[in-house]
Amino acid sequence: MLTAESLLAWTIMSIGLVLLPGPDTLLVAGHAARRGLRAGMAAIGGIQLGGLFYMALCGFGFLSVLNAVPGLFMAVKIAGAIYLAWLGLQMIRGAIKPAPASEAPKMRLGGSPFAQGFVSTVLNPKVAIFFLAALPQFVGTGPDAPWQGMLLIAIVYGLGFLWCTLLALLATKAGRRVGQSSAMRWFEGAMGVGFFGLAGRLALARNV
Repeated sequence: MLTAESLLAWTIMSIGLVLLPGPDTLLVAGHAARRGLRAGMAAIGGIQLGGLFYMALCGFGFLSVLNAVPGLFMAVKIAGAIYLAWLGLQMIRGAIKPAPASEAPKMRLGGSPFAQGFVSTVLNPKVAIFFLAALPQFVGTGPDAPWQGMLLIAIVYGLGFLWCTLLALLATKAGRRVGQSSAMRWFEGAMGVGFFGLAGRLALARNV
């Protein structure tokens, strides 16, 4: 059963989780810096939809399926790692071969920021594994556990929305300053390397 103390503990843990760099922060910062605040907020919208996806899995009791079926976990993990690596490759290509000055600046990721935010969230099984490991310690296994789990997941993504919005604002401001300069190309290249690193971490992740 949730108590004030457990909610406070979960919130503190959620803040640490949100501040930990991951695909969501890289996507939001990258799109906001290159394409402006609207693109950054679109990526945030996709991430939030991914959060609703995990809330639905928790509410209907399907979240545990990912842990119960090793083959499913492996399939999602491989797909997620490939997707993150592909995003990283697109960004590195954009840094090495920038768009002509006559073209509007854009992040070379392919697809919309909203879709990328959603897909990168859904194809990250480490998120599901975290919820599987942490939620039972706070909500137990009673009949109200799924609904309480949905509430705790909502707290994580609510805090994530606030953090990513602040990040998008800062990245937009920074992007306007550097524009199409070499600094932006270095930034985009570093982001691409970051995505490759996340892809490697995800590929090596183990089920619990």
